[in-house]
Amino acid sequence: MKSERGKHTIMDGFTRFLEEKFLPIAATLSQNRYLTSLRDGLVLSLPIMIVGSMVIVVAELPLDAYQNFMVSVFGENWKWWNWPVINASTMGIVALIAVIGVAYALAKSHDKTPLPASAMALSGYFILLHQLPDGGYGTTYFAARGLFTAMVVAIITAEVYNFVINKKLVITLPEQVPPAISAQFTALVPAAFTTLLWVVVRFIFMQTSYLTFNDFIFQVLQTPLTAVGTGAIGTFVAVFLNSAFWFVGIHGAQIVGSVMNPIWQAATQMNLQAYQAGTDLPYIVTAEFISNLIYLGGSGATLSLTFIMAFLAKSKQIQYIGRLSIA
Repeated sequence: MKSERGKHTIMDGFTRFLEEKFLPIAATLSQNRYLTSLRDGLVLSLPIMIVGSMVIVVAELPLDAYQNFMVSVFGENWKWWNWPVINASTMGIVALIAVIGVAYALAKSHDKTPLPASAMALSGYFILLHQLPDGGYGTTYFAARGLFTAMVVAIITAEVYNFVINKKLVITLPEQVPPAISAQFTALVPAAFTTLLWVVVRFIFMQTSYLTFNDFIFQVLQTPLTAVGTGAIGTFVAVFLNSAFWFVGIHGAQIVGSVMNPIWQAATQMNLQAYQAGTDLPYIVTAEFISNLIYLGGSGATLSLTFIMAFLAKSKQIQYIGRLSIA
């Protein structure tokens, strides 16, 4: 009895700690404008990433019989459409999609017309890119390598856009002008501010050893965060916090995912680039690792639980819930 009472006391104390100390923090994070904007903005890239992933599976299925069959039917160069075409146009532009999506989501959260913010952010991102001698742009920072830069540019651009409009530093047209046109003139002054800002940032970093803002963010922010977020300790903390948030009634996947998904997605893209180059994959923990090994069936790998509920539970209600979950 004393042992049972002790267990209950410890559990009650832990629950009380979570409710009193942890729940307020979780609630604050779940309502954070920037985290929700990152989450909603990055989701924009999900459809093309899925398509790109499916295409890679079709092209690179590691079965000799399959590869030999495809070569015999379509020729040695049958995968011409994979890496240089479809992959470059889907998973190879996730940073560009991220800068559009995050700026859109953040501007919308400020109750501002979101499309101009996306256009300004994309323009700012290109201002910061290193140009080739012929005046073109290298695609290195279109994909995962530029993901964190894209998020930084999108957030700052949307905030400047919101600030300038709130200060009434805008061109106002008569009410008779269609809203679609009026909104673009409203965005004219904010666009000038953001363009000037990113030109100044580019000039400043040209004077440093990094040469570009993109290289600075990649080396100082993205690489260390990816190393921590894909390591054993970082992964454990993320998964623990995800479950702890659910325990106190907060959507853990939304909060933790807002922070960790960019890191895990970047790791996926870096692995993909390494595979394409024929080198060792640098990261074990990626978005796919988390989805297929840790969150299989939901937070806590609950797929097995749904089968137990569906076929082994004595309660008809639990059986119904389990079968519905599987379906």
